[in-house]
Amino acid sequence: EGFTMEMFRSLDIRGLSFFKAFELASKEFSRVKKNGILELILDKKKNFTQDFTKWAKSQGCRISDIEDDPRMVRLFIHKDCKVVKA
Repeated sequence: EGFTMEMFRSLDIRGLSFFKAFELASKEFSRVKKNGILELILDKKKNFTQDFTKWAKSQGCRISDIEDDPRMVRLFIHKDCKVVKA
C-alpha cells in the first residue's frame, strides 16, 4: 500500500479563508497517525485558534501546545483520539 501515515505534520494556513484552512487541516489531520501531532500555523490577524481548538476537541483530541508570537500562532493538535474519524 503506497499511502503512509505520519506521526507529525505541519500545515501553514496563514492567509487562507477559514473554510479553505479548515478543508486543508481536515485533510492533513486524516494523514496523522494515532498519537501523532498536527501543527497548524495560523495568521495572527485572522486568529482561528479557538475555532480549531473546538474542532480538535470535537474529534476527541487535545491541544498539546499553543505558541503565540508576533508573526503567527502555532497550534499543536495531538491525535490521542478515543474515536478516530476517517
